[in-house]
Amino acid sequence: MARHEKQRRRWWRRPPAVLAGLAAVLAAALVGVLVAGGPSGGGERPVTTPNSGDLAFGVLGSRCDADRLAALHEAGVRYAEVGVDWAAFEPVDGQVDEGYVAFLRRHLEQCERAGIGVVLTPGLHSAPDWVAELPGGSYRDQDGTAGPREVPNVVFSAAVRDAVSDYLTELDRAVGLDRAAAIRVGTGVNGELGYPGTATAGANPFWAFDQAAQRGVGLADGATVTPMPDWTPGSPTRDGAAVGTEQVREWFRWYSRSVADAVVWVVRTLRDRGYTGDVHLPLAGRGALPADLEAALAAGLDGTADRDGSLEGGLFYPDQLPYIAESLARTERRGWGGVYADSSSVDDATAVTARELDPPQDSCQPGDADRDLLTEPDVERWSSVRWTVANARRAGLGVVGENPGSPDTPGTGGNELTDSSAEQMVHAPRYAQECGMSLFLWAFEDDLFGNGEVTVARYAEVIRTAGARRRRTPGRGGGR
Repeated sequence: MARHEKQRRRWWRRPPAVLAGLAAVLAAALVGVLVAGGPSGGGERPVTTPNSGDLAFGVLGSRCDADRLAALHEAGVRYAEVGVDWAAFEPVDGQVDEGYVAFLRRHLEQCERAGIGVVLTPGLHSAPDWVAELPGGSYRDQDGTAGPREVPNVVFSAAVRDAVSDYLTELDRAVGLDRAAAIRVGTGVNGELGYPGTATAGANPFWAFDQAAQRGVGLADGATVTPMPDWTPGSPTRDGAAVGTEQVREWFRWYSRSVADAVVWVVRTLRDRGYTGDVHLPLAGRGALPADLEAALAAGLDGTADRDGSLEGGLFYPDQLPYIAESLARTERRGWGGVYADSSSVDDATAVTARELDPPQDSCQPGDADRDLLTEPDVERWSSVRWTVANARRAGLGVVGENPGSPDTPGTGGNELTDSSAEQMVHAPRYAQECGMSLFLWAFEDDLFGNGEVTVARYAEVIRTAGARRRRTPGRGGGR
C-alpha cells in the first residue's frame, strides 16, 4: 500500500494529569541554505548535514515520561516526536487551557533535561470544533460533503488561516516554539502533506469545492481560485464544452500546488513567530506515480489509476517538492534550520515488494536523483522510501524518515503485506542509513515499552550497529 493512514497515538488528548485538574489548571543558492541544518536539541543545535551519513535516532509518539527517558537516552535515542492537541490547547476560541499548557510544558522540560531534543507536531490536524464553524472552516468535496472537522481548511479559508496564525502565536507564548529541535508541518489527517484523502467520504472526493476555492469568497491571501469553476472531476464537459486532458492537467496542478502553498504558508508563519529551527514535511507513501497520473488525467480524474487516494490528496512529489523548496528559498535565511522531506513509509509494503525483485529496488542508490523520475519506467517499481528520497534530493531538500508501525495495530501504516515490527526494526534503520537520512524515528515509543516483539534493548542494538556500519562505510548518501 503506497499511502498509509498512520494515526499518531494521542496520549496528550486526555492525559491523566489533565483529567485530574483540567478545569483548574529555495533559488539554487538558497536551496543549499535550506538543507544546511540538521535535527537539533534544546539549547545549541548540533549541525548534521543530510549527505554526511550521520544518522540520528528518535521515537514517534513520545510521552516524555521521566520513567522512560533514561532508558531511551541510554539506548542512543536523541530525539522524540511530541504532539500538541490544538483542541485541548484552545477548546474555546481565544481561551487557552492553562492546565493543558502546564502539562505540555512539564513534559517538554523532562525531555530537555534528559538530553533528548523534541520534534514538535503542532496539531493542525487536531483542530477544536469551533474552527470548523468558521467561514470555510471545513473542506468540501464535489458532492458538497464536508471533510473531517478536525482537519481545518487551511488551504483556502482566510478565517482558518487567521485562527492557525493566532494559535501558533499562543503556542509560542506558552511553550516557546524555538525550543524545538524541529517542527513537523502538514495539512492532512495525519499531519502529513495533502488534503484529507479518501477515508472520510464517498468515492473519488476532491477537496476544493468550498466557496473560497470556487468563487473566491473568504479566500486566503495568496491562494487562488480554481481555473475551471463548477467543473467536477470525472465530468467530460463544462458549460457544454468538452474538457480536454490539458485542461484537467491545469486543474490538478492548481489543486496540488494549492496544498503545497498552504504548507509554505505554515512554515513562513512559524518563521514570523521567531522559530528558526528545522522543519520536517511528513509525506504519505509515494503519492501519485507519473504513469498513474497521466492515465488519471486522460480519464478526467474519474477514479482511473488512483491506487490509494493520492490523487484526491493532491500528492505528486515530482512537482510539489521542488515547488515547496523554491517557494521557501525566497524567504528562508542563512543560519536557520534546514527543511526536510519526511518519508513516513520507510519499510512499508512497497519495500517488501521491491526487495523481492531481481535486482532489488527497495533501497536508495547513488544517482537516483539524477534519473528521469517522470519517464523512466523502472522508477515505478521503487519502494516508497527510495522514490520519496530521490524526489526530495532532486528538489534540494534534506531527508528524514519513519517506519509505518506494526501491521497488527489498527490505524498505522502497516497492512498484511508489511513487514512485522521485528522485521521493520531490521530493515527500516538500514534504509534510513543507506538513503543518507539525518534522522530516523521509530513508530511508536509505546511499542518499545510494551510486551511486543520490539523493545528498547533491541532498538539500542540497532543504533549501535548503525554507528558501527557508519564508521566502516562513511558518506553513503543515496543522493546525487
